[in-house]
Amino acid sequence: MAEAGDASAQFNLGMLYFEGNGVAQDFGKAAQWLGRAAKAEHHEALNFYGVLHATGKGVAQDFGKALELFRKADKCGYNCEPVYDDLPTDFRDKQFGMELVSAKRDFVRKARLLAAEARCNVGLAYHGEATDATSRKVARELFLSAATLGNGKAMHLLGTMCRDGAGVPASEVRACMWFDLAVTAGFAKAGDARRELIDRMKDKDVTRAEKLAARWLRCFPLPEGAAQ
Repeated sequence: MAEAGDASAQFNLGMLYFEGNGVAQDFGKAAQWLGRAAKAEHHEALNFYGVLHATGKGVAQDFGKALELFRKADKCGYNCEPVYDDLPTDFRDKQFGMELVSAKRDFVRKARLLAAEARCNVGLAYHGEATDATSRKVARELFLSAATLGNGKAMHLLGTMCRDGAGVPASEVRACMWFDLAVTAGFAKAGDARRELIDRMKDKDVTRAEKLAARWLRCFPLPEGAAQ
């Protein structure tokens, strides 16, 4: 099916090579198949092909290319499916049984966690060179993208940006919201930042931040194993 041009099969095959599941692990072959699926605008393949470029596995490390692929993945709907209730329908080889569907669900979940980490790391690269508004904007975009996938470190970085007014308007309420979320996602370092911030905030502003954090989690519930 992959050889015949089926993008879903190409993505599945690429992930098998990436994990070494049923075949010898081969990042080069993983990149080959994921790249072919990405050309067909398969949103998961676009995302994970971006992860490969961010990490330099199977391809030359290229943060610019990773950013391009992440943006295209999101445009094709990547961040719109946090639960994957339709996976058995999408997985056209379901006749092989729910065990195989469950295996795919498992490696898709792992892929999203890897994507969150990769997006955060690419954002850090831009953030570290943020001498202009464009770089800061790209860093924030990547941190926000990683945060939607449950990455606590990205949430903490967004909180720091809001607290310091770095590339965004300064807002203690927004900063507290992000620190709250980061703690919930398991990023312990954000706890100290949150406590320091709350000490100088009004109670009503802290309550507002907590409500914003709760609303975020309703829209983007933390996936299993998302803590960073």
